[in-house]
Amino acid sequence: MTTNSEKVFIEKLNLLIDDNLENPTFSADIICNKLAISRTQLHRILAEQTQLSTTLYIRKRRLDKAKTLLSTTELRISEIGDAVGISSPQNFTKYFVEEFNQNPSDFRKSLQTKENTVIPPQNNSIAVLPFVNRSNDIDQEYFSDGITDELINVLSQVPALKVVGRSSSFAFKGKNEDIRTIGSLLSVSYVLEGSVRKSENKLRITAQLVKVADGYQLWSEKYDRELNDIFDIQDDISLAILQSIKGKLLDKEKASTLKRYTNNAEAYQLYLNGRYYHNKFGKADEYFKAITYFKEAIKIEPNYAMAYSGIASCYLNLWFYRHRKAEECLSALKIATKKAMQIDDEIADSYVAQARMQMLFEWDFKGANASFRKALDLGGNSAELHNQYALLCSFKEDHQTALYHTSLALTIEPFSLFNHFNAAYIFWLAGKSEEALNRGDIMLNLEPDFWGGHFIKGLNLLTARKYEKSLAALQFASQYNYSGITLSACGVLFGLTNQQDEAQKILAQMKELSKKSPVSSYDIGIVYACLGEIDTSCTYFELAIEKHEPSMLFFKFIVRDWLSDYQDDARYLNLISKVS
Repeated sequence: MTTNSEKVFIEKLNLLIDDNLENPTFSADIICNKLAISRTQLHRILAEQTQLSTTLYIRKRRLDKAKTLLSTTELRISEIGDAVGISSPQNFTKYFVEEFNQNPSDFRKSLQTKENTVIPPQNNSIAVLPFVNRSNDIDQEYFSDGITDELINVLSQVPALKVVGRSSSFAFKGKNEDIRTIGSLLSVSYVLEGSVRKSENKLRITAQLVKVADGYQLWSEKYDRELNDIFDIQDDISLAILQSIKGKLLDKEKASTLKRYTNNAEAYQLYLNGRYYHNKFGKADEYFKAITYFKEAIKIEPNYAMAYSGIASCYLNLWFYRHRKAEECLSALKIATKKAMQIDDEIADSYVAQARMQMLFEWDFKGANASFRKALDLGGNSAELHNQYALLCSFKEDHQTALYHTSLALTIEPFSLFNHFNAAYIFWLAGKSEEALNRGDIMLNLEPDFWGGHFIKGLNLLTARKYEKSLAALQFASQYNYSGITLSACGVLFGLTNQQDEAQKILAQMKELSKKSPVSSYDIGIVYACLGEIDTSCTYFELAIEKHEPSMLFFKFIVRDWLSDYQDDARYLNLISKVS
């Protein structure tokens, strides 16, 4: 075997072990059978690559998982031992001490102690604040935002560097906060700030790197260049930051950090325009503006993989959030995703786009898992990647892994509305409705008029049977976002509280809305289900499955929480079997 093939083999082995963690009899014989390799080859590869025997390598993988479970769950230590295939409490404690020099109980206590103290930021952590637009033209805002975006993306490719995500950095746009205050709120050690002045083909970019602890300016630079030099400027800034923070990263990370996706400045400007509208997370108009700019960039640079990934993300969001009908979005989504992968299959964003399509539309969990893992292997470290991977793990009922990746996402994007919105779903799917409800409060503290905050609160108050408070929250949500998503939630509440006339009014509203905007079959079906009209609801649910509506991926959890009286009904069990 070559070195590269041995690396691939180790990745396959890790996946196989992870899939068999609960099996205490998992052994070298099973590995050899599943991966079509001899025991001699297996022992040789592990000895060369890990310096461990097969038994010890499996045990180490189990213990690493146990450590994660101790950190992210409230499972008893004996339950964690069972979950990782070490059912003997004595052996579990013994192996854990040998691996980590601390018994499981003391390890968990140390985590609880840390939770009650202020955790210092990681040494290699940075926030890139929105560069200020110094141009006379307000329409150049996309360019200064785009420069910030790209620097975040570039620095995020360095595995040893924690980079705060875009949404959280942009929460401070236009605010005259002290750098040390911002750094403390974002829990980072360094902050990069700067400005951009663009006039025709002339650029002036200033940047400075500040150490949060003392406000000391570690590095600053001013660039007066031509627009065509924009890529070199970004490279210079990125390398200077890496050198200032940790010089030894430079040689090791330079190649991946400075990867360029185009050398055409005009195409790049169009791409930045597209990202500007994509990142608004707005309604259909913003997404279609983004798509137009991405397509214009592709006309100039036909092999612009990132622009195709952007198009794929826009179409998926247009479909998922019911802005446009499936037939308008899904074929374009498939084409853009396939093209991005054909052009460059070493971009994490391309694999995220592919994974979301596989998970939410194709319902191919195995394929989506492989795509997410590839994105992670390529150094992808965005909140979106961790949150979407967490969603997949939740659908597979691997809630411990889901909660772990959600915690990573919240660390990267502590001020992102949509990050908290997605995290709320992960907590709810794991049966942690109180924590999901808390996400709603956090979102409303960040943005009182955000429909998603009211919606999340309403859903989880509904689950807790606090119907009066739930109705108030859901009605607020429907005022800010009048759609099948919010209306159906109101209908569910009326159905569960035997307010049949009100539920019927909601059904009439959704059917009228469907004449001009997408209303999913699931949205209508769930209201009928909560009214107790099971046969009618099943008709709509069958249509939803036929159309692969993503809401049906949540169906078994909805039955668990809202339709528990029918959880043994053969009709619903049949529906769940078609989705799982």
